[in-house]
Formats: sequence, C-alpha cells, structure tokens
Amino acid sequence: MIPKIVVTPNYFPSTWCNNVNTWMINNVPIDPSFGKTGVRRCDVRFLSANMKPYEGVFKSLIDYTKSNINKLGIDVDYQIDGAIQHITYLPGHGVGWHDDTMSYKMALNNPKYNNLKTDRKLSLTVMLSDPTEYEGGEFVFEPGYPLPAKVEGKGTVALFTSYTQHKVEQITSGVRNILFIFITGPTWK
Repeated sequence: MIPKIVVTPNYFPSTWCNNVNTWMINNVPIDPSFGKTGVRRCDVRFLSANMKPYEGVFKSLIDYTKSNINKLGIDVDYQIDGAIQHITYLPGHGVGWHDDTMSYKMALNNPKYNNLKTDRKLSLTVMLSDPTEYEGGEFVFEPGYPLPAKVEGKGTVALFTSYTQHKVEQITSGVRNILFIFITGPTWK
C-alpha cells in the first residue's frame, strides 16, 4: 500500500503546545514500562480520559483529523487506540524503523491490546518542541517517499496511514517533546 501523509507546519499555536507540554510534564509520571525496549527509546506519559485536559486535547486532535481526512481517503471512526501519548526524547533516545499497524484480529492474540475493537488506521503526531531546543531527532518516513513538508517546528502536525514505515533519528542534545495518537476505523479492506 502506498503511504499517505499530510504535514501541516505550525498548525497548533505555540501557547497551546506549551500548555499541553507543561501540564503533562508536571502532572503525569513517566510510564517505566514503556519506551525502554525494542525499537523505542523514549520516555512516555499517558493522558487518559479521566485527566483534566484530555477532552480539549482529544477534540483538538480529532478536529485536525476531520479537517484533513479528505486528503487521505481513509475510513475512520474518530476514536483513538489507548491514551494520548506524550513522548519525550532525551539524548540517546530515538525510534527505529517501524509501522503502527495493529488490526483487531492481531489484537485478539495480544492481551496488551485486547480493548482494540477496530483497526489502527492513522497515526498523528504533534511537535511540542521547537527545533532550536534539540539536535538530531528528525522524523523520517519510508525511504524514497516524498514528504509534503518537514515534520519540525512547534505545533507542526503529521497525520499518516499507520502502515507507513517511519523512524525518529537519535537525539544528540536537548529535549524533543511530542503528542502521539493512533486513530481507529473499520477493518482494512
């Protein structure tokens, strides 16, 4: 399948990014079991539905998806798989080549995903850091796939099909923060 990617530079205002980032860092502990093995090296916090800013952040991310879904032509239900992830990359952190695909049928065999009732269809990331705050950490899509814009700059959003191979280059200095969600939909046909 051909990757489908939409990148919108500086979509979210800097104040929105700062508020979400500060709230997450100050109020949500890092999950010690996530981002330490496999292709992921990062610190992950989870913004769940019972937390104060969840509804506003969820609405903002889904509104962005709704305004761009026609560019992707993907059938989604505007729900997310799991919580909203706040990811922090420190020096030495990064993520190797991977895709975010998880189907309902795959989830049946994995207790970690047993609440997934539909397929992951889209992945969405929001840059919460300015590129002057870190070195390295470039968001890279499948080799040879032309990007509509670089995924950098505070407030920049990338929305892409979850089967798209991607990685995050290792951070060499500074700190890079993002939000990340998986958007679900009916089984792929």
